[in-house]
Amino acid sequence: MKLGSILGILMLATAIVYGEWKSSKEKRARIVSAGFTAVAAVIGIILLFQPRLPGPTQFVKLIFGSVDKFIK
Repeated sequence: MKLGSILGILMLATAIVYGEWKSSKEKRARIVSAGFTAVAAVIGIILLFQPRLPGPTQFVKLIFGSVDKFIK
């Protein structure tokens, strides 16, 4: 079941990169788009195996929580 999900994520990421690659004329934009899509695909696969990982808001609270207490 997870193998099918991994293949689905990779196929979608490949389709997105291919579509962006064909539509963009600038090399830098192509690389950035492919990089963001690759990072998103890796995060999706990691979350497939570890669904209880903290989200980005919890990460921001961890970093800036002490700053908020210091300011008050």
